[in-house]
Amino acid sequence: MSSNVIPIRPNQIVKNDVVHNTPAAQDVRKLARALFISLNIAPGDSLVCLIGSGEETSNFEAVVSWVKDTLIREKLTPDRLALQVLLPALEKRLFCVTDTIPHL
Repeated sequence: MSSNVIPIRPNQIVKNDVVHNTPAAQDVRKLARALFISLNIAPGDSLVCLIGSGEETSNFEAVVSWVKDTLIREKLTPDRLALQVLLPALEKRLFCVTDTIPHL
């Protein structure tokens, strides 16, 4: 007897019958902090509309949202090895954003 019910754990999101593990908030924040420091991102809110969802109130929160979304999209585990993917990806994203914005 088969069932169409998909078991859901509290840290999982189901979209279109695909189960995605949602990384723990503290792991996401640790990775975001490492990226924030490594890329010398300034405090403020200028990145909110560029890499965040628009609901964040600071650059750090925007990086946290970007990290969480990227971990889920790329199916990465939130560990130090993920930094090898996240660091160049965020650097590239920020470069693309700054390259397209007119310099004042």
